[in-house]
Amino acid sequence: MSDVFLFKSRNAGRWQGYCDGQKRMKKAFFSVLLYAWQLPQNLLGEILALCYGARKGRDYRGARLHFSDTIPGGISLGRHIILNTCYLHDEEEIRHEWGHTRQSLRLGWLYLIVVGIPSILWACRRRRDYFSFWTERWADRLGGVRR
Repeated sequence: MSDVFLFKSRNAGRWQGYCDGQKRMKKAFFSVLLYAWQLPQNLLGEILALCYGARKGRDYRGARLHFSDTIPGGISLGRHIILNTCYLHDEEEIRHEWGHTRQSLRLGWLYLIVVGIPSILWACRRRRDYFSFWTERWADRLGGVRR
């Protein structure tokens, strides 16, 4: 029993380095897989961030926040959350958009059809409270927002 302990402790540095390398490879593989799972939203998010001239803000729970003076409100596409600069310190709005990011994680390629398009159409009509629509209530729930 003590030989096993000595063997493990003597080689701990080498095995630790091997395990760290494996963890980095798994993380990189998972990141690529996750990007592909949300590919349409991620590409559209990057394009819109460029079109709106958005500045990269901070990372927020795995999402990348972008702020722009030209976007009228906010939009979440894949791992990109683009908000008007007036929401720079509005934690509730950031959490709501992060809720949409979680929807995207769950739905993958279906996100734009199931959530994105209905949400944009609802925002254009906006006859009632914007946050009463099911996609917005779901985003609030996933983001931990109470209205």
